[in-house]
Amino acid sequence: MRFLLTLLLCFVSTQAIAIDLNGHTEFAQRMALNSSISARVKTIHVAAGDQVVAGEVLLTLVSTGLQANVDIAQAKVHSLAPILEKMQTELEKAQELFDRDSLALVELGNAEQNHAIAGANLAAANARLVRALFHLSQAELRSPINGVVLSIDSFAGQFINTRDGYQPLLTVVDSSSMIVRATLPLELWSNSLLKRSARVRFQKQIFKGEVVEIGSQVNVGDNNHPSVSLLVKFKTGGKLPAGLPVIVNLANN
Repeated sequence: MRFLLTLLLCFVSTQAIAIDLNGHTEFAQRMALNSSISARVKTIHVAAGDQVVAGEVLLTLVSTGLQANVDIAQAKVHSLAPILEKMQTELEKAQELFDRDSLALVELGNAEQNHAIAGANLAAANARLVRALFHLSQAELRSPINGVVLSIDSFAGQFINTRDGYQPLLTVVDSSSMIVRATLPLELWSNSLLKRSARVRFQKQIFKGEVVEIGSQVNVGDNNHPSVSLLVKFKTGGKLPAGLPVIVNLANN
């Protein structure tokens, strides 16, 4: 009973007091990029620590075979396009003759069938071209976000085999937005902490943030003190690295 009363009093007091917690910085968005095709690494265009923008080419794979497939598909499309045009002209002539009772219905049907076959062949060739162009585009690994190259996990000449499973080639992080994972003593737990304003302090630098998650799992540390995890997200403008010890102050809202 005494423990429950103490916990209740602490719960009420949490609404009105500021709380200081220790934590470490982490990147809010961390993306390990890999290839969707099996190929050899041709060129790595960036180095660890480089700033990159969304859509920037980070790495290219050898694409000789992929480009050849595109060339073959384009040639096929170019060869079939005139055939469809010819079948269209013949169909129009057949329709005109049929309308003047100068052509049998079966011959008009043949013209319609030839036109349909030519159209289907060209559509299939265009589909193969789209697929070949897509595969060629996969030979360029582009950054999905504005951020920083955290690490390079591949090298020029390395063969990437997608059958071997997930093979990260490099990792990109959003350095402008970070999180802090802190441990909150259970007696300070309160639903009111969610969305509460927070200040993250590293030495003399202070950043504004917000509590975005409170853990629902109670953990017991080495000191047998129950606690839950607390997550604060904040903007840094790229001024902090990951792994820094910081102090989180949960403001009194």
